[in-house]
Amino acid sequence: MAAPLRIDTRQQLGKHNAKNRWFAEHGVETVAVKLDAGDYAYAPSNILIDTKKDVDELSMDCGKDHARFVRELDRAAAMGCRLVVLVEQHPEFNDREKLRGWTGYVCRKCRKCDPNNGDRCRTRKYTPMHGARLAKILDKLEENHGAKFVFCSKSKSAQVICDMMGIPYD
Repeated sequence: MAAPLRIDTRQQLGKHNAKNRWFAEHGVETVAVKLDAGDYAYAPSNILIDTKKDVDELSMDCGKDHARFVRELDRAAAMGCRLVVLVEQHPEFNDREKLRGWTGYVCRKCRKCDPNNGDRCRTRKYTPMHGARLAKILDKLEENHGAKFVFCSKSKSAQVICDMMGIPYD
């Protein structure tokens, strides 16, 4: 019998019901445990998966929460694991050139400046995260901390988790 997929107990309740339902429907045994890094772990694999609901959440981790995020990447590496960040939005952003054209929620809502030209936000008085800057940060995190960033549709995330970790399913 295969080892169960370990799911971090600190996952937000109700936000991952579709994945949990997919795991149950496809015979993937799961167990909730506190993980030191990532949201998902599987015993024979040295891959940990951390899920992000969208590119906006990823940009916050790479911007405002950068130091905490790097500590998590380094914790995974210290355990002999690679942290894969699975962003559940726009699988086409696996192409970094397409990611460079992304505009964050704050800028999409505001529209008073052009963050892709490096403009400071006239409303919030800071330089917002934009696609070109985010792509550059992701490249550095992969190079310096062994992370990997993968984008997929929310409906496919449970299957992608199993495929990346080598978890058998029906």
